[in-house]
Amino acid sequence: MAAPRDPPQVSRHDDEQLRRFLAARRAGDEAAAQRWWEALLSDNFDRVRAMVVLESRGRLSHDEQDEAVQRALVRIAVKMIHSFRGTTMGEWVLATRRLVTFACIDTQRHAVVRSRHERGIGEGDDAEVFAAIEERRHEQEALEAEAGVLDDGRAYLDWAVPQLSPTRRAVIELDRQDVDVEEIQRRLGVSRDVVYASRSRALKDLVKLREHHTS
Repeated sequence: MAAPRDPPQVSRHDDEQLRRFLAARRAGDEAAAQRWWEALLSDNFDRVRAMVVLESRGRLSHDEQDEAVQRALVRIAVKMIHSFRGTTMGEWVLATRRLVTFACIDTQRHAVVRSRHERGIGEGDDAEVFAAIEERRHEQEALEAEAGVLDDGRAYLDWAVPQLSPTRRAVIELDRQDVDVEEIQRRLGVSRDVVYASRSRALKDLVKLREHHTS
């Protein structure tokens, strides 16, 4: 899969900071890599905030959006600096947007728990809302794993999918045919939760098989 092209709003300054970060990381200069990463993050603060506002889509209050921004910034600073494997600002923006999605989901989840505690009510009162949030997170996790696995191409999947357990294999095979979740439930006679769990576990199995296949 071709690397994403840089969005038109990416500046040469951003691009230069990323190149310097990558060069420092390749050279094993952790201090310099950290410095350039922090500079890149600082200059893109407004972009991260805009991503949060767009992603929250009315689900989060203004204060909760601020919380999501902080969650995203911490994860970019602490985790993404190590996990980012791209080479362009386009890839950096896409990786940041995915991380922002999880930050918004987790903020919404914590807001529901906090509200429940403050009102002194039981879990059942917000069960549907909480279930919807969890389903959204499961879907996002599946999309993340799927994006990585599908990059390997059809030949790899034709080799790897038959090695999965029967239920996981059946779910992935139907998923590859663009069969929707409800139809997968009907054909396999399982619940929605089983479909999501099987797909998520299958994708993780495929990632492990990919590592073995390419080692």
